[in-house]
Amino acid sequence: MYVNLAQLKKQCNVNVSDDDEYMTSLIDVAVAAVENDIQQPLSGLAVEDKLPAPLMHAILLVAANLYNNREPVAFANPQVVPYTLQYLIKPYIKYT
Repeated sequence: MYVNLAQLKKQCNVNVSDDDEYMTSLIDVAVAAVENDIQQPLSGLAVEDKLPAPLMHAILLVAANLYNNREPVAFANPQVVPYTLQYLIKPYIKYT
């Protein structure tokens, strides 16, 4: 696991253990999502089981977003925040 529960809890500013199991599952989902986005397994980019910092942060961003937005709809006008997920993963996309 490239990102652990403590890192995700810090990212989400969560201090209780009520959602630990759920948050751990979101880490797995976030890893799969980042791998899908960059079109390659993260294991090929890890050095001694450590990912480049931008990819680790991308996993945290995806997992935190899924934790904080548990529904697939928004009632406001959502805006993409510049220099976040796509900015972090773009250099790692494998074009085939």
